Order: sequence, then C-alpha cells, then structure tokens
Amino acid sequence: MKSKPVLHQCALMLFSWAMLTLLVTASLEAQTDQRKPRPDPAGAVMQVQELPKALENILEKWEKESGKINKLEGEHVRIWYDDVFCVEKRSEGKFYYEKPDKGRIDITGMKIGKNAKPGKVNPKTGKPFILQPGENEKWICDGHRIFKIDEDEKAYEVFPIPLERRGANIMEGPLPFLFGMPAKTAKQRYYLKLIDNSPQQIVIAVKPRRRADAANYQEAKVLLDPNTYLPRAVQLIHPGGNQSTVYSFQKVEANKARGIIATVFGNSPFTPDLEGYQLQGKVVAQADGGQELQPAPQQQIAPIQHATFKVPNMVGHDFKSARKVLEDMGLKPQFHRGDPAGQPKLIYQVYQQVPVPGSAAQKGQTIHLKLYVDPSKAQN
Repeated sequence: MKSKPVLHQCALMLFSWAMLTLLVTASLEAQTDQRKPRPDPAGAVMQVQELPKALENILEKWEKESGKINKLEGEHVRIWYDDVFCVEKRSEGKFYYEKPDKGRIDITGMKIGKNAKPGKVNPKTGKPFILQPGENEKWICDGHRIFKIDEDEKAYEVFPIPLERRGANIMEGPLPFLFGMPAKTAKQRYYLKLIDNSPQQIVIAVKPRRRADAANYQEAKVLLDPNTYLPRAVQLIHPGGNQSTVYSFQKVEANKARGIIATVFGNSPFTPDLEGYQLQGKVVAQADGGQELQPAPQQQIAPIQHATFKVPNMVGHDFKSARKVLEDMGLKPQFHRGDPAGQPKLIYQVYQQVPVPGSAAQKGQTIHLKLYVDPSKAQN
C-alpha cells in the first residue's frame, strides 16, 4: 500500500468516514432483515491470538493515544479502485469528528487533469485504469442517525444507528480497530499481522474473524504514524477482492478549541440543512408479506426537524432498548402482548412491528411492537 505524507497526526477521523460508510451498510441490513435473530457462531468468544511482542506493544500504545482524541478535523483523499472494469475514482474533502460518535464528511469528486496518471494498470493488457471523479456527497452522524446526502441529486437518506453501536460502543461497528480497541479484544476479533515496523511507518494487516465483519471487508491494511500510533492511511479490500479503497489524511488537527467546524458551520455542524432536498425511496409492506421499494414523492422535504426518516428494525430487541431507540428518534412505541415465548430469553422481546422496518415515519408517529410474553402469564 502506498501512502502520502501527512502534516499532523491523523487519527480517529477514519471513524467518521469509513466508519459512517460501513455503518450505513449495517443499518440497512438491520432495517430490511425481519427474520428472527440467529446466533453467529463466528461472533462467539474466540481464543486470544498470540502476537509478537512488538505488535503487542503497538496495540497498547495505539489504544492509549486514541484515548486522547476528543475532536479531530482535517482534509482527506479517497481513491476507489474497480479491478473488473479497470476504473479509478478520486475524491477529496474535509472531515470533522467529536467524541464519542459525531462526525461529518464532505466529499467532492476531484477534477482529473490532462496529465493525471492512475495508480493502477490492467495486468492483462498493460493499459492504465480509467480515471474518473468520485461522487459529490456528504455523510453526517449526529450520534443517533446517519444522513447520506447526494449533492448532485439534491436528495438524502436517513439511517438510525442501532442502540448497541452508539457512543463508546461504536467499536462494535464494522471498523473498530481504528479506535485503538483493547489489545485482547482486537486479538479475539481479528487476525493481526505486523508487516512493517520502522521509524517511518508501522503497517498492520487486519483480517476479520467474525462473519459480520467479513461482510464489510476482506482485509484491511492500516498505516500508523510511529510517533503518535494513530492511523495515517488505510487500505480496504472489499468482499470478493475485486474492489478496494485507499484513504489518506492531511492537515489534521486534534482537540482544537475553535477550528474548521466552528468557523464554517457554527455550533451545529452535525445538524444537516435539508431544506430543498428530497427524501429518497421508502420501503413499504406488501399484501403477501414482502417488501417493495417505491420512489419518493415528488415534493420538497421540509428542514430536518420536520423531515421523514426510516423506521429502525426493533425485531430482536427487548422492550426497554426498543423504547429508548424509538423515543430518542422522536417516535412513540406502543407495545402489544403476543405469543408465549418458546425460550426464557425471548420473554418481552420484540418479534413483530408496524410500520415494518425501513418504512418512512415522521416525528411523533406511533410504532406498534408485538412482544413474546411469559408463558406462565400468557392466559392472564
């Protein structure tokens, strides 16, 4: 993996870019999967991996240095490769992060100059990849929701963040190794290999052991600054191995009292202004129990305080966590007694909801949730 030099420590902001991107994938899966939750054998506690002493020391320092970051802002470059169609897309922009779970990424497709050269060539033909600008978009996370904003289409989507992935629990998301997670946890969840450990750089290869992580990436290579033990660049190999993305960072400033965030966005950088933007298609229930994606109505969507967003999937949650998630979003949960629980652990767990996950909802709307009940009280 080739890296570009950076001017400062460039750290946890990989959270508010790569993390936000992959959280959307996780949120979509949660919203559209209405099946009863099944245990993931790969998610069980695994034997801790034995690592070389040098890598053990790096993980410990990585965790320590990451804990010092409360705010981060700077510039980024993203390069996306498609090895099948031999296309390379380049984007750039700014990023902003506030601990523990707020982030904003402004992404703009780079202008491709006449003399610009791609970073890859087709190994079969020897011809260089086709250079293209990336998409113009924004990702904004307010700690409860992720807003995906398409600047070209003036459209947006909203995805609730599952309760278990909010705040400090963000390390349970798809890219927790970017947070300098505890070494023991990292060894249980990943196969780790130290590729380079020099005064110039540290490179660690990370392969997921859990099925849920493997759905997001096949392998990651993380380039650390040996002075700060924080990420300078990351390469992600997508599932299937035919696509990859390289992220690099520059002009990064940590814990600045008043920086780009306050200067450009005032006190509300994580509240998007969506006046004039349209909510994209919504998922609706069909008579046969299936779902269908319908286009959004052709009218203007009001600012976010009145906007429509998508109902999260509460199936599999206990009634307390379901209530908190929905109330935090401004929705009104209403619980209904359902079938007797087949197992004690299912008592008072949600197994059906209306509107269905992914449906459009407005603030104040009632969400009906059916719970498994205690068999001993089912007849009462």
